[in-house]
Amino acid sequence: MNYYTYIFSVFFHIMAACVWLGGMLFLIFAFIPGVKKHPDKVNLIGAVSLKFRVVGIVALLVLLVTGIIQLEYKGVQWNMNYFTHNNFGKTAGLKILIFMLILLISLVHDYFMGTYAIDAWKKNPNNPKTIRLRKLSRLFGRINFILALLAVLLGILLVRGW
Repeated sequence: MNYYTYIFSVFFHIMAACVWLGGMLFLIFAFIPGVKKHPDKVNLIGAVSLKFRVVGIVALLVLLVTGIIQLEYKGVQWNMNYFTHNNFGKTAGLKILIFMLILLISLVHDYFMGTYAIDAWKKNPNNPKTIRLRKLSRLFGRINFILALLAVLLGILLVRGW
């Protein structure tokens, strides 16, 4: 692999991270509070969430592919010994683990938990089950946001060192 492929992958990795994290920041700090008192907030949140789901999945796929390209360029050896016996390997291994958690939580949140919560909210907003689903969905989203921030920090550590 040549240097230009590496630089190209870094550019798209950073852009995908900006889209992923920026989208979450927008939802958390602007959109959800902005529609809080809107009479059709449930449908608005559902529609915007569905649109961001597609963007988010594409961003995560770009992060996966470009992350692998960058690790290959850096000479990562894909075995447990590598990920447990040097600082770069440990940090890379932790970032891979966090990314896998982000993928898993995103799939559960976007395709199950969030979908069920929105549907239940539309049908019976004051039902205790609906309230639990909404709280659980928010919790999954917040955990994913914290993991995304941690992934960014680990990415910085991989490039800049401890």
